[in-house]
Amino acid sequence: MKARIIILPLMISLVLLSNAFAQEKILEGEISATGKYIGVSGGEGGRAKFTQYRDLKEDGGFYTRGKLKYDTPGYLLRFEAGDIGYDTQYYKLEGGMWGKFKYDLFYDEIPHNITFDARTFFVGAGSDTLTGAPNHNIASWDTFDYSTERRKYGGGFKLDMLRPFFFDLSYSREEKEGIMPAGVASTSPGGIGIELPQPVDFLTNNLNLSAGYTKNPLFLSLNYFYSQFNNSNSILNFDDPDPTEAQGPLTLPPDNQSYKVAFKGGIKLPFYSRFNTNLGYGRTTANHSFFPSFDGKVKTQNYDFAVTSHPVRFLDAKVYYKFYKRDNKSDDSLGIVDVFFNYKVSTYGADLGFRLPVSFYLTGGYKYVKTNREEEGEIDPALVLPFNKDNIYSVELRWSGLDFMDLKVGYEKLDRDAEYRTVEAEDALDRRFSYAEQDRDTYKASFDIFPLKNLNLGFEYQHKKTDYTDTTYGLLKEKIDEFTISADYTIGNIAKFYGYSDYGLMKFTQLQFITGATGGPAEVKPKDKSFGYGVGTEVYVIPKKLTLIFQHDYLKSNGSVDLTYNDPDLFGNTGVAGANNDIIDIPRWDDYTKYSFMSKAVYNFTKSLAASLGYAYERFKYSDAQLDDYQFVNPPGVPVPVTGNNGAYLTGAYKDQSYKAHMVFGGLTYRF
Repeated sequence: MKARIIILPLMISLVLLSNAFAQEKILEGEISATGKYIGVSGGEGGRAKFTQYRDLKEDGGFYTRGKLKYDTPGYLLRFEAGDIGYDTQYYKLEGGMWGKFKYDLFYDEIPHNITFDARTFFVGAGSDTLTGAPNHNIASWDTFDYSTERRKYGGGFKLDMLRPFFFDLSYSREEKEGIMPAGVASTSPGGIGIELPQPVDFLTNNLNLSAGYTKNPLFLSLNYFYSQFNNSNSILNFDDPDPTEAQGPLTLPPDNQSYKVAFKGGIKLPFYSRFNTNLGYGRTTANHSFFPSFDGKVKTQNYDFAVTSHPVRFLDAKVYYKFYKRDNKSDDSLGIVDVFFNYKVSTYGADLGFRLPVSFYLTGGYKYVKTNREEEGEIDPALVLPFNKDNIYSVELRWSGLDFMDLKVGYEKLDRDAEYRTVEAEDALDRRFSYAEQDRDTYKASFDIFPLKNLNLGFEYQHKKTDYTDTTYGLLKEKIDEFTISADYTIGNIAKFYGYSDYGLMKFTQLQFITGATGGPAEVKPKDKSFGYGVGTEVYVIPKKLTLIFQHDYLKSNGSVDLTYNDPDLFGNTGVAGANNDIIDIPRWDDYTKYSFMSKAVYNFTKSLAASLGYAYERFKYSDAQLDDYQFVNPPGVPVPVTGNNGAYLTGAYKDQSYKAHMVFGGLTYRF
């Protein structure tokens, strides 16, 4: 609210002030008002999913937007606002004098709705203290919404009138409030699971300063960035449902401050060449009221160098080196945190481009990346992370020999080596796939065709295959295929047709080690297929007067997991009578279907005044084995306290995400 009080009058006064310029001026703008009536049917998660990042009132709403542009030979002013009075409202003002200075101010809001009418037996949802004993009467639990609201505002000023020197200043402030879900275990290790409403009351301030010099052949700049984060709730206290446990606090994001100083420079060299550099140093510190002995401090530094050159007509070249280092200098005198993570990354690379006969252009590149990781403190030797050496090769061939066609094919090869520094880490069964040795091949192909003046066709394909060559358990293989088609066609001033289609397939192969299994590891093969398309048309019934618009979009994702137990004794642990490898698979794994229809008519009374009327329908269906047949208490209907590693008290986060929505809308737009 404070931002609205401060910024809006300032914006209005600046708009009025622009009238003082007596030069030749151009003033133009647009004002629109749209009424919407919305009907939504769905569960707790479904109604929130429909309005996930929107503020749409089910009982109807009136939405306004406006734009204003004011130009003179020496002055510029632009103002834009929308969704005034709603949780998605935004305001933006830009202005300045050409070649002398420029300023901007902004304010915007955005919600994030996760689940409406979630439930908890705790009292105090949204605060930093949750009290109460569990019960199995779900109807008696308190209700609340999993939702956050972000408000961000700020501005900037850039001074150019002292050329070749320049100065740039910007500031932003972000406030985020609401409730989000958090999960904890009642005991450690294991115990029942508890879902908690975590309070969100964050404040972030960012300041960015830069100054420099730019005049051919030299560019120099010095930059300073400062960020401050404050959390009003450093811990979340809650009564543990397990009567044998004491009240257990959950630590929340701590207050922290960070800054970075950077120098950027560039200079032109002979033979159409240029040298660029980027040097930076940063530090982040944090403190937490629950751990007064902990002094968090992380230092980073980077330096990059690059030379680009175009010595002859048919050759482009680039060589570069990058270095990044992260040092965790945190200190915990009590030893609660006993491991601190450091790493440094060195990157060398070169790219070449050749202009070949018959309109071919060939590019190739090589990049070598070395990553060293260090853990300070007490750590299990089996968990020591390896060093990585990446060799990355790439090649791309483009052809533009015809005025109506562009073709492009490319290939990239990643060869990653992992150097395990302890015998325990090399023999570990829980090897992390993101650090493990791997071979990855990526193929890309695309072409755009526009054989007719009003016809455009586009095709794109990508294939990616990854093999984790030295992994015994965990993720072994990954395969991704993606295919996209798009087209649009315009029939003079009669109509326009357009459409697209996407297909994707992801496959993974994993081996899961199971303690005590005599028949070997379990095989896990997740698979996800997605298919989507969209078609639309604009029919100019009365050219420049009446236009009919229709749009239809469809997206379907079908996931599944093929489970194979090699030890028959494991089937008894599934809890399914007569379980075998044919019936233990997971057929519903992040399955969803989303489609929508929209029809709209636009009538232009004059060049300045237009009216629109339309209807939209949207349907989202979601199914997943983890969320279907949702239970707030597991096991359900038990009159005694829930116990065991599979027991849980849940709140309904992401429950019943399916929905149906209808929307009728109409509006007026005035342009001047």
